[in-house]
Amino acid sequence: MSSIVLASYHIISGKLFHAVLEDALAPSETSNEETEYSEDTAGYVESIQHVLDDISEVRAIESAVQHQVLKYVGIVDCVAKYREFNCGHKLSHFCAIDWKTSEKSKPFLNNTYANPIQVAAYAGALNSDDNYSYQIKNGLIVVAYKDGSPAHPHFLDFGKVTYWEKWLLRLEIYMEKK
Repeated sequence: MSSIVLASYHIISGKLFHAVLEDALAPSETSNEETEYSEDTAGYVESIQHVLDDISEVRAIESAVQHQVLKYVGIVDCVAKYREFNCGHKLSHFCAIDWKTSEKSKPFLNNTYANPIQVAAYAGALNSDDNYSYQIKNGLIVVAYKDGSPAHPHFLDFGKVTYWEKWLLRLEIYMEKK
């Protein structure tokens, strides 16, 4: 398969996955609980089931965000509460959530490359955007797998990590080149 065809397949597959997520996170009155998923999305849906059980109070899905001062925009996949388990305690945090698909296992945060910086950028824009009446201090990257193996959720506490600073450096470099 050529790299162009493969890239197109991944884009289409990702869009289908996001559409399925939107249905799962914001079910309509007409949605059917016995939804059948296409071959392209069934494994991903199976992969994220255990993570969806820990998601509640969805505030936004596929929502545009704009940083009022820094003048950048993005589309955050989801803003919702995520229940994490830390030292045996259940904690719930509102998070900017980014859903990713992968055919390769990504059990560690560093396997997600620049995704934490992207989530920090979404959170920063959301926190600056007058269209949102709440602030986000956490992020979540969920890596779903085509083969249905359990997704890897990667929780980000922006108070403890420097992803926002890394984003600001990247943005500054971009603006200087413009």
